[in-house]
Amino acid sequence: MVDINYLLLVILFMTAATYTTRLTPFVLFANHKETPMLTFIAKSTPPMVMTILLIYMLRGVNYLSFEIVYTFIAILVTVGFHLYRRNALLSIIAGTVVYMIAVQL
Repeated sequence: MVDINYLLLVILFMTAATYTTRLTPFVLFANHKETPMLTFIAKSTPPMVMTILLIYMLRGVNYLSFEIVYTFIAILVTVGFHLYRRNALLSIIAGTVVYMIAVQL
């Protein structure tokens, strides 16, 4: 049986950690001044997220099956949408939809 005090303590620490990590950027950048670090982070985050998603997706692909065709079609759609619209969210959604439709058919 799990002790209720232990669970409450874990929930308290998790809440404090989450609140702190969410509040920290607002405290650090409260003066609304553009900094080189903030500019770098703003420019670098979307490509980093796309790269991480690509690596995560490609690690689970069976390269000896027909699934690889669906995967590369989805990658091409994602890259095409990103080059066309420059919108990471739209690109990810379009590639995911194309992949899921191809897998279901």
